[in-house]
Order: sequence, then C-alpha cells, then structure tokens
Amino acid sequence: MIISIRTMKKQLKRKIKQGTYISADVYSVIEKYMHWSLSELNLEIAKIYAESGDRKITTAHVEKAILNLVLTRSEEE
Repeated sequence: MIISIRTMKKQLKRKIKQGTYISADVYSVIEKYMHWSLSELNLEIAKIYAESGDRKITTAHVEKAILNLVLTRSEEE
C-alpha cells in the first residue's frame, strides 16, 4: 500500500483550517502509522483465516479482521 505524500497532504489539509502550517516530518510519521496499521491488519487476517480452516483468504476474512480491530480499538477508548 503506497499513498503518496501529495495524497496525504490533500487529505489532511481538507480536515484543518486553511492556512495552517504542516511540518514536513508529519508525513513520515503518518506513513509509519499506516505501515503499523497494515501489519496489524495482516496479522488479524492471518489469525481469522487460520481459525476458519478455509483453503483461501476471502473478503469475509478481511472484513471480519477489520471489524475485530475496530471493536478492539473502541473497547480501549
């Protein structure tokens, strides 16, 4: 998963007040978080797949993994 810095800038700027300065190193930190999130998702997909006993990973495995991560994060809050 590669998201360009330009895309990150556009998305972030849409969410903040116009004219706000964003430090250049912000995007590398965002990228680190995105890589971590992707790793966590992949681990959860592998776990769900292993528990299922299926022969292939399907969108159902991915969706269940995403739901598990979302629910886990909301329980922590």
